[in-house]
Amino acid sequence: MVAIAPTLTPLVSTDVSPSGAPILVASDGDAALVDALCSAARLAAAALGGTPAVVGVSEALPGVAAGFDALTIPVTLDEERRTTLQADLERALSIAAAADPSWTVTTRTGSPSRVLADEATTRGASLLVMGIGRHNPLDRLFGTETTLATLRESRVPILAVPSHFVGAPMHAVAGLDFSAASIEAARLALRMLAPGGRLTLVHVRPRFAHPSADWQAWDVEYGRTLPPLFAQVREQLAAPEGVTVETVTVRGDPAQALLAFAHNADAGLVAVGTQRHSLVERLVVGSVATRVLRAARSAVLAVPARA
Repeated sequence: MVAIAPTLTPLVSTDVSPSGAPILVASDGDAALVDALCSAARLAAAALGGTPAVVGVSEALPGVAAGFDALTIPVTLDEERRTTLQADLERALSIAAAADPSWTVTTRTGSPSRVLADEATTRGASLLVMGIGRHNPLDRLFGTETTLATLRESRVPILAVPSHFVGAPMHAVAGLDFSAASIEAARLALRMLAPGGRLTLVHVRPRFAHPSADWQAWDVEYGRTLPPLFAQVREQLAAPEGVTVETVTVRGDPAQALLAFAHNADAGLVAVGTQRHSLVERLVVGSVATRVLRAARSAVLAVPARA
């Protein structure tokens, strides 16, 4: 297999978050997470414009097999569960310190990931705010696995926050592979920084241990392409005065190296662009965004590649 070094092709990044578009907040009313979600929604509203709107999804109950027949669940039962969720969300928002009484609350019944992705697209949302729950198979409805499932279907950027998220970070780390999605992730992370904050653009180079002269020459050429590419991206980002943008190159596995750097730097936000992978690729290695979401200790901003 022949590897190809980055090239100076035009780096065109179109802002996928139109100013003034609504910001959707996915919640199941979990008291341990609602304050963090509301803080993230306020941050996104200040950075991107638009008004937050809360969306809850009551998962439809499946039919129960009884012999050769299936016992269907009464429609009224699904509706009762949805109504209960609506009341829980309204009560949780009335208690949350960072919530706003003007925010609307909508509840629907269906598959959470599909409904949330559809709602975000239909409403033309600029961002979908979700939670990062416990990292095990017993995640709550809007825990990590639901966030991952939504990311696979969403065309809208997702900001996933842990329960300790309190607001704009002073330091954000953006994984940069020079794709349009990764540049847009860096742009959105820049807008969410606190005044005087710092954005670190991290590019993960392949790790080589091959004695071949051809491979070594390729690795040298790879390194030569990086400074002008970094310069081009920094020019596109046009950081506001007072905000520092720095560049770092590390080697290793993209997800592991990015998370290790973010953890050591005590970054409050990790931003990544997502790429469309085949089913086999997702099953065998998973995407970088998936592995970052599963292991991150900070908030994660994931921007999907354009279809």
